[in-house]
Amino acid sequence: MSKAEGVTVTDTVQWLHDEGLARLALISRTAPSPIVAFTVEVATGTVTAFPVVVTGPGTDVLTLPADDLPPPSDSPKRLVIIGLTATDSVLVLDFAAIPAFVLRAERPETTARAWVAQLLLDPEVTIITNSPHLAVPAGIRCRHTFIPGGGTLLTVDDKRPPVTTITLNSADNATDQLDVAEDGSAELYLGNRFWQLRHVLSIDDPTWATLITQVEPSE
Repeated sequence: MSKAEGVTVTDTVQWLHDEGLARLALISRTAPSPIVAFTVEVATGTVTAFPVVVTGPGTDVLTLPADDLPPPSDSPKRLVIIGLTATDSVLVLDFAAIPAFVLRAERPETTARAWVAQLLLDPEVTIITNSPHLAVPAGIRCRHTFIPGGGTLLTVDDKRPPVTTITLNSADNATDQLDVAEDGSAELYLGNRFWQLRHVLSIDDPTWATLITQVEPSE
């Protein structure tokens, strides 16, 4: 994605879905320390990669132009576009580096649906949830089932440990969490890191109902 006049948030998100996420996935796989988040500045295309840990060897924040990213990998893995930051960058999380995450909102399912829709773009990802508002009727890659322990959650598995567990509206304090306000803005905490988001992606009921009817059955 070259720097250009008039680049919009929509352009940046489209580029991420077309190839950007798959290119970021290679950064995650080859970095000296696991990468937990990326930002892509809308105006310039500058990519910043944030390691899981914030101190010690191999934990420096990496910044480079989008055009210098490696060629796309075979899939975006567990990378998910979360939303737009207050500084006009698109924020991406790598859930492969987040074993446990808490999502809080008045209706957390609408935000979680945006993540589910993206995660299922990787054919190796399977999702299990105890929420009927998140399951996809076709096939078994995103299925509804009973999960012991209480609470609403979903697990994400791409055959590369660890499995990610996302809990909705947990009352427990969490190191890694997203708190979504009624106006669609949010606060994201990842360990010692913090982002203010102007807008998070979500999928409302009518759009979700249409989307899941278009999913091809899987075996």
